[in-house]
Amino acid sequence: MSNRVDELEGQLAELRAAVNGLTEELVETKDRVRELEAEAAATDAETPTPETETPTKSDDHVVVVEQEQDDVDVVTGSLAEDADPINEAVETEDTTEEESNESTDDIIVA
Repeated sequence: MSNRVDELEGQLAELRAAVNGLTEELVETKDRVRELEAEAAATDAETPTPETETPTKSDDHVVVVEQEQDDVDVVTGSLAEDADPINEAVETEDTTEEESNESTDDIIVA
């Protein structure tokens, strides 16, 4: 029994040493992160940021597509709430393909 106690005390000492080492490493890492954040903030303050960013035609298109997709999601969500659970279980592959084609028919890629 004495051997078991000695073994456990040895493991405890090793674990304490590991915890102490990791704690020191964590403190050093936090200090380094603070230093890097301060340097980054100083660098950001020195570099001027561009004042204006003009949207392009493709940016306008992205907004329209996102709005159309949101509209489709809203309609699909309201239809799903109104749907009969029995009919959902009987849904075929053809119906699913038709629905997916409907949602992509409006998207035009330039």
